[in-house]
Amino acid sequence: METRLKEVLAIVNNKGGVGKTTTVQSLAAAMKRLHRDWQILVIDLDPQGDLSKLYKWHNLPQSNPTVTDAMSGEAKGLPVYRNGATDICFVPSSPKLQRVEPKLMEQMQPYMVLRRLMLGTIEDYTAAGGLTTIPECFDYVLIDCPPALSMCTYNAMAVASGLLIPVQMEGLSVSGLAPVIVEMERVKRELNPQLELRGVVPVMVDLRPNIVRSFVEYLKQAYGDSVTRTVIPRSVKVNEAQTKKLDIYQYKQWSPVAIAYVQLAKELFG
Repeated sequence: METRLKEVLAIVNNKGGVGKTTTVQSLAAAMKRLHRDWQILVIDLDPQGDLSKLYKWHNLPQSNPTVTDAMSGEAKGLPVYRNGATDICFVPSSPKLQRVEPKLMEQMQPYMVLRRLMLGTIEDYTAAGGLTTIPECFDYVLIDCPPALSMCTYNAMAVASGLLIPVQMEGLSVSGLAPVIVEMERVKRELNPQLELRGVVPVMVDLRPNIVRSFVEYLKQAYGDSVTRTVIPRSVKVNEAQTKKLDIYQYKQWSPVAIAYVQLAKELFG
């Protein structure tokens, strides 16, 4: 099997509201903006399904399968849909995902279910069709993880080549980074030796308060080169865009936050 897949990134933080979903949506859009020929897949592993909503999953028949059906064994493979406006493919989530853990525990390797699915045959729900497997069809995969170190998060880390951690410049968010790093090292040791820390990304940053600047400096001292040079600024434009179910480039392509995500994409992927 010929593969075009270069990287699978799990976007992880065990705290909610720190910009994981925004980072997945905006980074995927920035990557597509820089390289139109890249085929990008995003996977929504959060039961809240916010990423799915941003890709207008609600406009499709809700009887269609989601990642929940695939991980519970009720679908033959990962169901892949394409958002026509962005040309980005996505695997949607559903609230039932929060009850999938018992189904995972019934399987032989409960932490490797997503890995098996990603190596298997796709259930192609795109209009054009023709998708076969993820390694054959996609250059990059971004996985939006739930705000917890749940079995879904461990499944994402077990299949990912890299971990990207968005961190808000607040005390609880910064202090919550260490447990994620510890669990990443455990997954690398026990499940996935290829897993690496791809970046710690300061997000929703307003550098005017002294305490915010001190948090940024602390991150650099504690995690060194793992902290991205690119800092994502706080912007109401992101909320405005997402309210309209748009990404930041569809809404305000020259806003500072849009420019920052392009810089992040260049920093991470060249």
